[in-house]
Formats: sequence, C-alpha cells, structure tokens
Amino acid sequence: MKTLSVLAAAACAAALSFGPQAADSVAKIEKHQAEASYELAKKQAAADQKSAQAQCDVMSGDARSTCRKNAEAVHDKTMADAKASLEKAKADYKATK
Repeated sequence: MKTLSVLAAAACAAALSFGPQAADSVAKIEKHQAEASYELAKKQAAADQKSAQAQCDVMSGDARSTCRKNAEAVHDKTMADAKASLEKAKADYKATK
C-alpha cells in the first residue's frame, strides 16, 4: 500500500512539474484521438448509411423516399457531430500553444 502512495505522489509531482508542457502534450494527444475518431466516424457513418439504404430499397413509394431521407439525415448528423468534435479538439490544441 505504501508503494502505491509513493507512486501516486510521484505521478502528481511529475504532472505538476511539467506545467504548460503537460497541457500541450494532453491537448496534442486529444487532438490526435479526435482525428482518429473522426476517421472512424466517417467510415461508420458511410457503412450505416449503406445499410439503411439497403433496407430502404425493399420499400416502395413514399415509404422508400422517406426512408432514404431519414438515412441521409442520420448520416449528415453523425458527420456534423464528428466534425464538431474534431474542430473543438483542434481549437483546444491551438489554444494551448
């Protein structure tokens, strides 16, 4: 238990001693994570839209049209959310510089 306390104290001291460098590093990591998440979200949104479109194809008339519009709206919202998260991470990173 004493070892855990010593390690925790050392970690806190190290984090506090780096100050702005640590903040920059954290922001940089978060930016890279946001970029990776954005790329995954794009792929997932495309796959989800393709699946939804396939389900729409078995419908006809107004139901098909509505289904396609809904699938496109879900895709657009997913992409907008992903892009907003990415832009926020980039802004946070830029603010730490």
